[in-house]
Amino acid sequence: MLQPSFLSRIPRRWRLVMIVITCTILVLQLSQNILINSFNKPERLKETDDIIALIPNQTTFQRLKKPLLGDPDFTSSLPQLQYTFKPENSTEKSKRESRKQSVKKAFLHAWNGYNNHALGFDEIAPLSNRTKNTFGGWGATLVDSLSTLLVMELNNEFTAALPEVAKIKMVVDQNVSVFETTIRYIGGLLSAYELSGEKALLVKADQFGEMILPAFDTPFGLPYHTWNSAKQKGTNNHTLVADVGTVQLELITLSFHTRKPIYAEKAQKITEFLDSVGYAHGLFIPGLYPSGINLYKGRFTDAVCTFGAMGDSVFEYFLKEHVLLDGSVRQYSRMYIEAIDNMKIHMLQQLPGTSLLFLPPFDTRKKTFKKSMDHLTCFAPGMLAMGATLLDRPEDMIIAKGLLETCVYMYRTSSTGLCPETWLFPATEPYNPLTYSLSDEEMAGSHEWWYNTQLPPPPLKEKFPAKQTDIFPDIFKFNSSSKNTIEGLMATDRRYLLRPETVESLYILYRMTGDTKYQEYGWEIFEAIEKWCKTPSAYASIRNVNILEIYEQNIQDNQLDSMESFLLAETFKYLYLLFSPTDHISLDKFVFNTEAHPFMRRSWA
Repeated sequence: MLQPSFLSRIPRRWRLVMIVITCTILVLQLSQNILINSFNKPERLKETDDIIALIPNQTTFQRLKKPLLGDPDFTSSLPQLQYTFKPENSTEKSKRESRKQSVKKAFLHAWNGYNNHALGFDEIAPLSNRTKNTFGGWGATLVDSLSTLLVMELNNEFTAALPEVAKIKMVVDQNVSVFETTIRYIGGLLSAYELSGEKALLVKADQFGEMILPAFDTPFGLPYHTWNSAKQKGTNNHTLVADVGTVQLELITLSFHTRKPIYAEKAQKITEFLDSVGYAHGLFIPGLYPSGINLYKGRFTDAVCTFGAMGDSVFEYFLKEHVLLDGSVRQYSRMYIEAIDNMKIHMLQQLPGTSLLFLPPFDTRKKTFKKSMDHLTCFAPGMLAMGATLLDRPEDMIIAKGLLETCVYMYRTSSTGLCPETWLFPATEPYNPLTYSLSDEEMAGSHEWWYNTQLPPPPLKEKFPAKQTDIFPDIFKFNSSSKNTIEGLMATDRRYLLRPETVESLYILYRMTGDTKYQEYGWEIFEAIEKWCKTPSAYASIRNVNILEIYEQNIQDNQLDSMESFLLAETFKYLYLLFSPTDHISLDKFVFNTEAHPFMRRSWA
């Protein structure tokens, strides 16, 4: 006789309850998976799968007679970025040309110091004249300077540098950053190739590309943070979102010129990954990508989103991929808009009663922010200004100007006229376009009008004009010797590392608005660099931007024995372009990689 089963001994009504509960759990789990996978994203656009089809079977690139003016046959389908400048008079031209030549002279001082003491090494130590190899020992300053030599029309110096580039050997038995190799070496070589037509530079860029390709062979196509080409091995499974999201311009351009789709495929696979992640991968707010990634698990390792160190350039590249491909792949602009919209909602802070805006790191899980900001974030004004015009987002231009004034404020209120690496800011409030930059009196008047129907409406606030100098309060009108006038706004890391981000944004805002105050800001910064950073052989970072006056007689005591290659690749290039003719490397003809190497814009249809 068969024994009754365990289930048969359970009353029928309880068995039904168990079945209902089990089915409910399964349905909820299925619904959760669907929600996680979709993460409220629109249907993936078909053209994102067609990126490789844009790579030509054979390159149509030809050396141009006037390469600094871009491709004369290219007409973008995107809106015009540059302001329509009026012809300058003789006085304006003389002033601009004098400043341009001063920047060129400063660049040559640093270049000659490197050329005499450290040629072939990555960097010169500007105080001791020793050499440093921090980026593979392939000559980072050499390669990073090539496009600047061409932009400044230093053709003899460029030609003399080519034999040194030819000496570069690819394989080294050390761990080298894939990100830095891509933006400095591949980016620098490709830009110099486009500006000069020297085929050897493209060959060398291709060799670097082949060297790093194995670093992308990971489960999700995310490259290792560092790669040893001799051992064919990455160091660990941790990388940064800025590292993986800032190789696309270079690899797509490398595919264009070499006719090798593999580079663009690797770049696009990373973009597809970022476009697909959701809550299950540690993304708590769409578009606000945390900085750390486990490249084996394909998920974020922290919750902090930042437009500064470790996160900055991934957002920059969403927009610049849109520019590089002339809007032919809508995925990039969609991802950029999603990120910027949520940045404005969750991250952007305003200081009441002023036009200062702050963009601090933000914990996307806890919904809290650090009351700090770093100089690297000062690239964002230029990015936002470009996005405002390209994607018809006028509010973003107002935000760009406010953020840039904050960066300039940190320069102009230090005793050296230079910006600290990081700073703390006082009590702020979330950005609100209705109250941003209103004084206490204006706020009180608006409050009274809202609750008293007998009062006439307050006057409409004047919109930000395209070209006007005095749009910000008197708080910004001071010379560089003054001190911080806002209580609680103070430098934390007081070093100045010769960084380019603020002058990058000044160049972009000047080219887009025509407002000459951005040239004046840039000139103040250049004069401060000349005073505090110049050494007999090059330029040095400084220890403390708020140095006491007694040290002015012995400036070297405040200097550090360090000059990164981005001074020559970026800082001096952007300052030079700030005072160049406005058709010289036009924003409508070129797009810069994150190391300030200009790539030519072209049609991709």
